[in-house]
Amino acid sequence: MVATHAGGPQAPRSGVLRPAIVVALLAAALGGGLVGHRLADHRGATDAPASAADATPARGESRPAPPRPPLQARVPAPVGDNLGLESTRALNDPAYLRELIARHAGETDPDRRGALLAVLESAANDQVMAYALQLADASDPQSRQDGLRLLQAFPLDRAPVRELLLRQIDEESDPAMLRQLVDGLTPAVLPVEDTTPVAARLAQLRSHPDPGVRASSLLQSTQWDHQADMEQMLYEAMLDPAPQVREAAAAGVTSTLVHSTRLKTALLEMAGDTTLSADARSAAVFALQGFALDRDEYALFKHLAAETGPAASEAGHGH
Repeated sequence: MVATHAGGPQAPRSGVLRPAIVVALLAAALGGGLVGHRLADHRGATDAPASAADATPARGESRPAPPRPPLQARVPAPVGDNLGLESTRALNDPAYLRELIARHAGETDPDRRGALLAVLESAANDQVMAYALQLADASDPQSRQDGLRLLQAFPLDRAPVRELLLRQIDEESDPAMLRQLVDGLTPAVLPVEDTTPVAARLAQLRSHPDPGVRASSLLQSTQWDHQADMEQMLYEAMLDPAPQVREAAAAGVTSTLVHSTRLKTALLEMAGDTTLSADARSAAVFALQGFALDRDEYALFKHLAAETGPAASEAGHGH
């Protein structure tokens, strides 16, 4: 029995626990451990790295887009689909123009290289001209061809373009390339001090061994050499043994409107020469339109015009 005082029950002695308290403490300890274990399990589940649930999005959710690759790894957009738009952008955006030049320099596919070249041609400015001069002076044949094509976008009043072409004409020995260089001398309005060097090169080339070079030089001379005796130059070319030079002479008569009796005689002979091509004979007939013809010459002209084709015949009716 527990001793009591008159005023009520006594407090328990130190070191002695009642059975109810012991049971309560044990229950609390066990409950705390179980809760802690469950909390740990829950924390581990929420802190674990994403697994299949993250790899496969739930129904109705969209998979996030992958990150874009860096600029240098992206495939460049095709060029040439809208020449006007791309030209305008290249002229207004120096960075884009530099990108086009860099892409052309590294491009090996002929079609894509040609498309890039077309945009650069249409956006001809100082930056493009500098690149064209660099290409035209390259040792690689393809680069040189591209450079010469680009230079055709620039008038020859641009001194660097004119000087490069003249220098290359002096250094070139291949007839095909020489013809291309001569054909690139597009006429321009210039002081006589600037046209004289061009006319001098062309005068030398009119006696070149290759008939194609002679023909091209003759046609260009009619545009550049304003101080030459044009009638004498054209008449000498009418006597050239190469048909293509004689055809160029007939075209030169048409473009310059230079007339003389001996030129008329030479053109009538050329128009009647059946050993020549139809194009050469037609060129002579066409040139004869500008000449004063007597009745006999006119009858011969009409006959030759009918022989050489409908175009020449129709031209004869307008005489």
